[in-house]
Amino acid sequence: MAALDRIVDDLLLRVRRGDSAAARAARDVYRWALRWNMPDTRLTRPLFAALYRAHDGWIAAREFAAAKLLIEPMVRARFDRVGARLHVTSLPYVVGHARIVVGDDCHFGLFSVKSGRFCDRPELIFGNRVSIGHGVRFVVNRRVAIGDRVGIAADCWIGDSDAHPTDPDARAAGVTELRPDDIRPVRIEDDVWLGIGAKVLKGATIGRAAVVAAGSVVTGDVPAGALAMGVPARILKRPW
Repeated sequence: MAALDRIVDDLLLRVRRGDSAAARAARDVYRWALRWNMPDTRLTRPLFAALYRAHDGWIAAREFAAAKLLIEPMVRARFDRVGARLHVTSLPYVVGHARIVVGDDCHFGLFSVKSGRFCDRPELIFGNRVSIGHGVRFVVNRRVAIGDRVGIAADCWIGDSDAHPTDPDARAAGVTELRPDDIRPVRIEDDVWLGIGAKVLKGATIGRAAVVAAGSVVTGDVPAGALAMGVPARILKRPW
């Protein structure tokens, strides 16, 4: 097999360099093929439009069936309590022993939950009608509570701890245990919206109907109805 790999590599190298007339011809054919496109005509367009719709329909049907027949039952079996009418598009990646409670009418994309063995019963609580985008990550070592009708856009990070000691000597020594003051609960109240890529750090409380702009880092409290933006997040607008 290794000898065959060497022969193929040598052949490709000769074609790229154009070492012979045959190699140059092969290189020209390859470059022509890269530039060639299937003709777009009145005859071909309906055919490929139908194929496109069929492909979309097949993907949607496959994902729907997997969600209803496999993923949702697995989620209900792993989580401690799940309300009615859950819709989940991908199996959550859960590491650790966190207790996870989900309210009614929640819609979840792919998200992950990570817990260390620092507290006996860390909790991740979702209220009703919570929406989570793709790639959201939770670090839960004591308690993260999400209220009703909260929207969490893709790639957000929410954690009640730093996941590693803040002391540099402890990190250098390979210590992984967190001290009690390294873990502080996070609370996100009803009707909050977290923009794409927002981060909510330990001890933060985000008040009802507040908005956190995309890419912002919340390190403290955000008042109800406020708009927070920046790194670290600052209050740009208050409801009064």
